[in-house]
Amino acid sequence: MNTTAKEIIAYMESLRNEEQQRILMSFFKTGPGEYGYGDEFLGLKVPQTREVVKAAGVDFPLVEIPELLMNRWHEVRLCGFLILVSKFEKLATKRLENNEEAIKGRDEILTMYLQYAEQANNWDLVDLSVHKILGHWLLLPSNLGNQDYKLKTLDSLAQSDNLWRQRMSIVCSWKTSQMGDSSWCLRYAEIHLHHPHDLMHKAVGWMLREMGKRCSMDLLREFLRQHAHEMPRTMLRYAIEKMSGTERKEWMSIPQDYAPARVSKANRFAGIQLPDFVDIILKGDDEAMYYLLHNRLNHQLQERYDAYQHHLYDNFEDVIDDFFLYLRESGRYPYQSLQRIKKKEAFETWLLNTFRNYISNRADAENQYNCTTIDDNTHSVFEVPSDITNEQKLAVVSQLIAYAHQVFYPRSRFIFLRSLLTILNKQRAVSNKEMAEALDMSDLAYRVAVYRIKKNVKHFRLTLLKGESLDLDAIHIKMSEQINRDFAHLYPTLFRYYLEAIETLKTSSVVKHLRQQYIDEQGHAVHELDSDRPILVHVTAFWEKLNHWLTI
Repeated sequence: MNTTAKEIIAYMESLRNEEQQRILMSFFKTGPGEYGYGDEFLGLKVPQTREVVKAAGVDFPLVEIPELLMNRWHEVRLCGFLILVSKFEKLATKRLENNEEAIKGRDEILTMYLQYAEQANNWDLVDLSVHKILGHWLLLPSNLGNQDYKLKTLDSLAQSDNLWRQRMSIVCSWKTSQMGDSSWCLRYAEIHLHHPHDLMHKAVGWMLREMGKRCSMDLLREFLRQHAHEMPRTMLRYAIEKMSGTERKEWMSIPQDYAPARVSKANRFAGIQLPDFVDIILKGDDEAMYYLLHNRLNHQLQERYDAYQHHLYDNFEDVIDDFFLYLRESGRYPYQSLQRIKKKEAFETWLLNTFRNYISNRADAENQYNCTTIDDNTHSVFEVPSDITNEQKLAVVSQLIAYAHQVFYPRSRFIFLRSLLTILNKQRAVSNKEMAEALDMSDLAYRVAVYRIKKNVKHFRLTLLKGESLDLDAIHIKMSEQINRDFAHLYPTLFRYYLEAIETLKTSSVVKHLRQQYIDEQGHAVHELDSDRPILVHVTAFWEKLNHWLTI
């Protein structure tokens, strides 16, 4: 075997096997919306790739490896990573652990591995390399930095928005556990405990199982005692796989009570007295208010919610989230209202009374949603005419949808269309939290976006109901006319706009993946049309649902 990247690539391409290629592309989920979407295979089996690595030898020039790692073919990239593994292992023997030249060489290989980490874009590329390079490096001397540096390196992988980098941060602990160090596994298992992706559930469970086997089953059991109730079931099953049948049954019988932390940095507010929150909040610390609502005053807020819960559509947690947005966004009760509190000791009373008034008004609004709406600009109640005809409703709705589509930015347009489809068919598909992550937003930012969308749509609707016109361009005038003309088939029309909106998103590939994942799990797409029972929309029913959605 010759020793240049180009010659290795040419040789591997000559081994191409189309039948095996089809099998691998299916096995590694390379279809649209799947985790391996876009990956290309030659159809080589791993032993064939290892033979190429062996022939290239550990003296294969390091400078040639990036050409392999950047190649389009999956197997060629695997070859590049495995050559890095062989070179690292040669420099990581017991004899060379503290050798300065070996340390320098290992650091160079580790740096290259991390530089091209995103080229390891499937689970096998990660799992066959990361523990033997990154995992081993964690336990060896390095000139790149001390233990803190190594922690920061793994933390940056764990906090990345790239699935494969995240997987690296936990699978690298396979090696550290083999060497008797359980700390890396336990740290990153806890960090990824609530990860949404099934591939991470499997990886974390697998690493916990290996840690228990290699280090201590007592440590594994202690971790499970603390976290089994909140672990995804797949993760738990993988972690307990080597236990006896009786013990596995006991762990799996623990009720799942998944409750992710509301605030990521809450500890810094833990000892602060309630009156002191006024100054913190007035300085613009939204997190302080959010922490306060969910932790310090949770019981008192719950009592006030319970008094109105039979008149409210949403559960306590959703109402609390919306109350935070009300405080943060509303022109009637911005944070600046706190400046009027003469005694800071009255802050708790002020907040609890404000919450009581909020849910009282909300309960009234939800009971009367079909006849009133709040005009956020004039702070008055605008009466929706009770005698408005279906033709007038149709005209308002048609222009409203077209204008919102025209003026909203891509992400807001997508959220708006998704909301309309949801109120039409009530499919409980992808949760708001998952959708927020797919759009590269925090859960809170997503709620703020929905709040602002509703506020804008209410303003557009009010403009139309007052007899004023919206400034529609030629394209959206046609859209409005088409909706008006064929309103009974609004659902497929909105669904088409929804699919088009996905294409405009910066995170379109992530959203498509989430949609495909739902298809795989549920057997149909999110908001997919039902050909057997097509949804025919009636203007009166839609009008009431739309007004209800804008009110809550």
